[in-house]
This record gives sequence, C-alpha cells and structure tokens, in this order.
Amino acid sequence: MSNRSIVRQFGLIFVITFAGIFVLLQTDLLSHMAYTVEKGRLRALREAMPSAEEVARASLPAREVAQLTLPAVVSITSEGQSSASMVERLLEGWDGPEDGEGRDEARRWLEEHVGPQIGVGSGFVIDAEEGLVLTNYHVIEGAQTIRVMLSDGREEQARVVGTDPDTDLALIGIDADRLHELPLADSGQVGVGDDVFALGNPFGLAGSVSRGIISGRGRSRVSVQGAVYQGFLQTDAVINPGNSGGPLVNLRGEVVGVNTAIATLTGRYDGVGFAIPASRVAEVLPALVRGEKVKRGFLGVLPVAVAEAPELAAELGWEESSGIIVARVVPNSAAAEAGLRADDVILEIDGVQQKEIPPFMETLARTAPGSAMSLKIWRGGRTMALQVTLSERPQR
Repeated sequence: MSNRSIVRQFGLIFVITFAGIFVLLQTDLLSHMAYTVEKGRLRALREAMPSAEEVARASLPAREVAQLTLPAVVSITSEGQSSASMVERLLEGWDGPEDGEGRDEARRWLEEHVGPQIGVGSGFVIDAEEGLVLTNYHVIEGAQTIRVMLSDGREEQARVVGTDPDTDLALIGIDADRLHELPLADSGQVGVGDDVFALGNPFGLAGSVSRGIISGRGRSRVSVQGAVYQGFLQTDAVINPGNSGGPLVNLRGEVVGVNTAIATLTGRYDGVGFAIPASRVAEVLPALVRGEKVKRGFLGVLPVAVAEAPELAAELGWEESSGIIVARVVPNSAAAEAGLRADDVILEIDGVQQKEIPPFMETLARTAPGSAMSLKIWRGGRTMALQVTLSERPQR
C-alpha cells in the first residue's frame, strides 16, 4: 500500500471520528439547550402563579361559607327495633306458602331476632331558640332512640316533633342552648350552574364539606323510598351515605336544599346527587313545627302521562302528545263526585296545561283540601269542563 493510500485512509478515519464526536457534542448540546429552555419556562410559570396570600383571598368565600354554616350542621344516629317494612323486605325471600302458619312463624321470628337497626345521617338547626333540627324522614324512620351530635362535640337526645314521609322530611327537637341556625333560601331563584356546598356526615365523617354546582332542576323518578313529591335539585357536589338530611347551601350560606339521595350503581357517589328544594321545606315546615300532618288536596285518580303511554292514548283516540290519562277513578273520591271517568284525558287544571305526572301531583299537593278546581278534559272525541272540589289526601 502506498504512503498516499495510508494517508487517505487515516484522513477518512479522522473525518468520520471527528464527525461522530461533533454529532454527539451537538446532540448533547441541543438536549442541554432544550432542558435549559424547559427549566426557564417552568420557572417563569411558577413565578407567575398567585402568591399564597392571593390563593387564600381567592378561597376566602368558600372558607367563609364553611365557617358560617358548619356550626349549625349536626350528625344524627338513630336506633330502633326492626320496622314492619324491614321485616316485609326480609320476607321477600320466603319460599313457602303465601298464607298459613309457616309465614306467620317466619314473621314472628324476624320481629324477635332482627336486631336494632342503626342509621347514620345528618341534619341542621333551623330554629336555634326552640332547638329544632331538620333532617330526612328516612334518617329517623322507625327509630326508638335518636342522638344528635352537635358541631362542638355535645351529644343530645332528640325527640320527633313532626314528620312528612311524602316529602321525606322530618323535624326533631333537642334541649340545648348555644345553638346556631341556618336560614332557608328561595330555591325558586336557584339556577343551573350556581355554586353550592353539601355539608354533613358522610360515612360518619362529621363536619365534611364538598363543593359543586346545581347541575339540574325538577328531577323526578328518583329512587327515594316513600317520597311521593320530588322535583329535586340535582347537584354534582359529593353526597355519600350519611349526608342524608344535611344542608345544600349557596355562597351566602343559605340552605337551598336538603341532601336526600344519589343516583348510583355502587351505593356510593357516582357524580349525581339530589336535594329537596328549600321552597318545599318552607311549605311543610309550619305543619311540622306544630306536629301536625301536612294536609294536601286529593283528586282520587290513577294518572298516566300521555307521553309515557302513547299506545294507550292512540287506543282512546287521543292524538296529541300532552295530557294526563285517567287510568282509574277512586270510588267516592272528589274525582268520582265531579264526574271524572276512566279513560278521560285531563288537559288543563285552572287553565294550566298538563303534560307530566310530577307537576300534576305537585299542583294537587299545593292545593288545600276543600278548594275548587276547574278541569278541562277530553272524552270520546270532545272536550268539556268539570268543576271539582278536592278532598284531603289520606295520611300514611
């Protein structure tokens, strides 16, 4: 090999080596430069973040709401013998004859051996002077003993003052001083998107607060045992077992609703909770304070919304999408006395069009027994007017 060839090869090796070193150095340099740029960006972002004082000021309204409302929120523990409804639910597993001594013996055994049921819920003081606490009816239903734990750690024995199973509300009383109360807001002014806070005793964790918004209004067909009148506020504020009966409050610390139920497949929070509107609380509260049953108007029909039974409406010849079909008339009821018949379609009550069952029921519930109503109905191809005087809804 000639000297020239050797020189050429060494030169080629040198060039390749130098190029490799250059590439490595350049790659490392670029990586270092990219890191330096990213570090600078993060530093600038950190420096642009609000100061601790600014964060505290931004959180101040929420902190103040918690400080303002938590002293009035209580934890409730109810203990009682197994209720008749509990025994009946257990009897659903009975595989013997429906009648006879066997079933009666099973019922007696359950009533004797099913131990005391302990329930945990929440509530809030609504009248500090009188020691009145509002909660859900299902929190204290069937209870023999009700204990209320105040926010300051005091524990008081409670007595039932008034109940309304149809709205799942209950008022209990305690003999205690130095209480704080919460005012009711006009829930009719609450809108979707409004900030709210759910307070209570989830999973026995007293004094808990969660924040969310009103995510819906007028929700019905919610699974709340015994609650005939619904029209709930819907919220994404976290509500879990134990929150029942606690307040849902606005940014002024006023009660817009009473936390009552959740929509869930697991038994725990799945993003949708429901609260009884404060306006409904205000409607029934006077009767609860007096220890009286809430009196409501009663028409005496089995109603079916046309929108939910289009085939039935078609069979009757009714072609519109609105209206309430009378599936059955209760004998000797206000409806029967007014001349309503099965297969009539109620179109209007006092000039207000009827489309859905919940508003229809609400209209009757808000009308005092003995009040007169004007009905516009459709029967067999023609419309007609009827006057009806409501009787009193039977008590449960």
